[in-house]
Amino acid sequence: MGWKKNVMKSVARFPAPGWRADSLAGFLDFALRCTRPRDREALANLALAYPESSEDFRERVLREVYSHLAWMTAEYLALQADPAQSLAWIHRTDGEEHLVKAAEAGKGAIILTGHLGNWELLAAWLCQRGYPLTAIVRDPDDPDYRTTIDEFRAHVGLKTLPKNANMKAAVDLLRKGGFLGILSDQLGDRHGGLEVPFMGRTATTFAGAASLGILAGCPVVPVFSYREAPFNHRVEIFSPIPFPETGNRGERILELTHRCNQAIERAIRKEPGQWLWLHRRWGKNLPLS
Repeated sequence: MGWKKNVMKSVARFPAPGWRADSLAGFLDFALRCTRPRDREALANLALAYPESSEDFRERVLREVYSHLAWMTAEYLALQADPAQSLAWIHRTDGEEHLVKAAEAGKGAIILTGHLGNWELLAAWLCQRGYPLTAIVRDPDDPDYRTTIDEFRAHVGLKTLPKNANMKAAVDLLRKGGFLGILSDQLGDRHGGLEVPFMGRTATTFAGAASLGILAGCPVVPVFSYREAPFNHRVEIFSPIPFPETGNRGERILELTHRCNQAIERAIRKEPGQWLWLHRRWGKNLPLS
């Protein structure tokens, strides 16, 4: 077992709601604010998405992002002691009837979400609620980190498919009534992504949610979580995104991808400090003025 894996497993035994989690989150928040990882990318992204914003606004959102990531880590580690805690930590849900309807139909569903709120807690909550969730994930490059995250996810009940998995495996899962979680808010591959507006700018976007939804004939249901306080979250579930009724298959996928982006954008603008601005969503960012 690598040393990184040992460290992560040791830390996972430490936090719990209360002073231990407060201490860990406080330490991580302090470390992030001091080191400011990927701050140039985050501030440039914010300038693109909020072109009329002030520097103070962008700096404030960045501080909120660091604080959010610190608490997300503490919460997810604490969850390893008992994944069922997710049921208590998410105190409010709006629109769960859309998931119930999809589950009862038995035709599968795509859970459209993003790196917003505590997305790992959201996955655990869906699993603990009994929804047959499998997430498409990008494996971390570090083997120790990858192995540990895989174990953590399996512990909360989450199954995974690698991002480069055969599309047939995803379609088969959906046609058997499974729920497929897709985080569609990161920069898409230039060879397989579509150029679609996002937050007022054209962005290369993965078309997986739209392609699989149309191919498998299953609903694409937007689902997002928000932290209202440490260990206190709400989940918003929306009605399935309407499929385009005209155009060839490529045109329908393009339009549905655009509608997926719009759903994610609306969710981000509610709580911009809880989105992962640190990644290069628009590729090479424009310089800040």
